[in-house]
Amino acid sequence: MSSGKVLVVSLDKRRIEIISTVIRELTEQGKKGVRPGDVAEKLRTSNSPIGVWQIRADFAQLTEEGFLELEQERGFWRLA
Repeated sequence: MSSGKVLVVSLDKRRIEIISTVIRELTEQGKKGVRPGDVAEKLRTSNSPIGVWQIRADFAQLTEEGFLELEQERGFWRLA
């Protein structure tokens, strides 16, 4: 049973790594603020779709970990 749990954690970690990489790419391309829809669109165009609700949940985790900051007034996230 524990091996299944490790697999799930690994898949979650890998997905968050993918999302953080896309956020960095968008920032390097000059985007000052990123929204979950921006990441979803980029992933769809690269044939690696992830649902916007999942990306939004991962944004919350990345914010909690200090990777992102939420700009509440403008409704976007930026690198911390």
